[in-house]
Amino acid sequence: MDSFYRAFEDRYRGSRELIKSRLAKYVPFFQPLASLYPGAKTFDLGCGRGEWLELMSEAGFAPTGADLDADMLEACRERNLPAIQGDAIEHLASLESSSCALISAFHVVEHVSFEQIRRIVGEALRVLLPGGLLILETPNPENLAVATSNFFLDPSHQKPIPALLLSFVAEHAGFDRVKVVRLQESPELRNAAAQIHLLDVVGGASPDYAIVAQKDADSTQGAFDDAFAANYGLTLAALASRYDAKLESSVAQLGARILPMGDRLQSVEGRLGIAEGRLQLAEGRLQLAEERFQFADEQRARSERLLQDMESRALRAEDLARQASTQVVEEQLHHAEDRYQLLEAQLERTEAMLRDAEARVQQANAHLQAVYRSTSWHVTAPMRWVSLGLRGKALAPARQAVKSTLQSGARYASSRPWLRQLAVTVLNRMPRAKARLVPIVAASMFTQPVDTNIGSIRVEDLDEHANRIHATLIAEFDRSQREKN
Repeated sequence: MDSFYRAFEDRYRGSRELIKSRLAKYVPFFQPLASLYPGAKTFDLGCGRGEWLELMSEAGFAPTGADLDADMLEACRERNLPAIQGDAIEHLASLESSSCALISAFHVVEHVSFEQIRRIVGEALRVLLPGGLLILETPNPENLAVATSNFFLDPSHQKPIPALLLSFVAEHAGFDRVKVVRLQESPELRNAAAQIHLLDVVGGASPDYAIVAQKDADSTQGAFDDAFAANYGLTLAALASRYDAKLESSVAQLGARILPMGDRLQSVEGRLGIAEGRLQLAEGRLQLAEERFQFADEQRARSERLLQDMESRALRAEDLARQASTQVVEEQLHHAEDRYQLLEAQLERTEAMLRDAEARVQQANAHLQAVYRSTSWHVTAPMRWVSLGLRGKALAPARQAVKSTLQSGARYASSRPWLRQLAVTVLNRMPRAKARLVPIVAASMFTQPVDTNIGSIRVEDLDEHANRIHATLIAEFDRSQREKN
C-alpha cells in the first residue's frame, strides 16, 4: 500500500498527541485491570500509528498490535512499539485462550463486514482473562452530521453501526456487562445550562462511541463498578429534549410578553388609522405632484421644440448672413477690379504721354545739338559771351539798360520799313547775333507769333543755313513767350 491512508489519518483523525488525549478517556476502565493483571498481554486490532500501544506500555501492560498498512506500522517501528503486519482478525484467532487482559479495536469495525464483527467479539471473549475487557470504538451515527456526511469521508468505511446493535452483539456473545461510552462531544454542550440551538441538535451528539464489554464481571469484586455506572457523552435524545425545553421556555416568555401588549395593540391600531389617513393625504399630494410633474414635462418638451426651432432659424440666418457677406465681397471685388482696370488705363495713358514727352525731349536735344554744330553758333560765340556777361548779377542794371535801348531801337526801326529791311539784311549776315537779338525785339514788339515773311524775304527763299537760324529764332521766341506767361 502507498502512504495515502497515513496522510489521510494525519489530516482528518488528528495528531498523535490529540489521539492519546482522547484515548485517556478509557483510564477508568483499564487502570483497575492493570492492577488486577500487572504486565499482562494486550492486543490491538488495526493498531495504526500505535497511539494505544504506547498508552498500554505506559500503563504497565505488554501490548501487541497488528495492521495491514505497512506505512502506518512504520510509525510504530520508529517508536519501538511491538506491531506486526498482517490480518488482525486472523492473528486474534491464533492467540491462546485466556491469554490477554484487554482486546481493543479503534475505528476498525466500520471497515469490516457484520460477520467479521461477530467473529472479533467471539474470539475476544475466548482470548480474554476473567474480568478482561473488550473495547470497540467507532463513529457514532446518533450524531446526524456524522451519519450523513462525516462518516463517508473515509472511502474504506462500509456503513455506520448503531450503538445498540454493537452492544447487543457483545451481550449475545456472552460478555457479562456492556457499557456504551460516548466520546469527543463539545465541552460547552456538557453544561446543562448552556444555550442550545438547532445546529447543536444536528451535530452536537458525541461524534464517536465505544462499547466496553467485560468477561466474568463478578470475579473483579466491584473494581470496575464506578466506571460502568457513569454516564458518558451526549445523546441525540438529550440534546433534542434540551432544545424542546428551550423552545417551550421561549414560547412561555413570548406569551408573557404578548398579554400586556393588548392595550398597546389597540393604541397601535388607532395610530395605524391615523397613519392611513395621512397616507391617503400623502397619496393625494403625490397624485397632484405627478400631475404637476407631467405638466412640467410637457412644458419642457414644448421648450425643447421652441429651442430647436430657434436653433434652426439661427442656422438659416447664419447661412443668409454668409451668403449676403459673400455677395458684398464679390461686389467690392468687382468694383476693385474695375478701378484696377481704370488705373491700368490711366497708367497706360501716362506712360504714352511720358513716351511722347521723352520723344519731344530727344527731338529738342537733336535740334540743340544741330545748333551747337552749326557755323552760326560758332560765329556768334563772342556775342554770347557778352550776353552771358550782361546776364551776371553785377551787370544787371547795364543789361537792363542795353535791353531797353535795343527794344526802343527795334520799335523805331519797325515804324520805318526801310530801316527794318536794312536791319534784317545786316542780321542775316550775323546769324548768331540775330539769334540773340530777335527774342528781345520780339518780346517788346509783338503779342502773336512773328511772321515768317520779313519784308520781301520769304522763308522758302532761305538757304539751309538761314533756315536753321530761322528755326532757332522761332524756338527762342516760343520759350520767351512761355516764360512771360
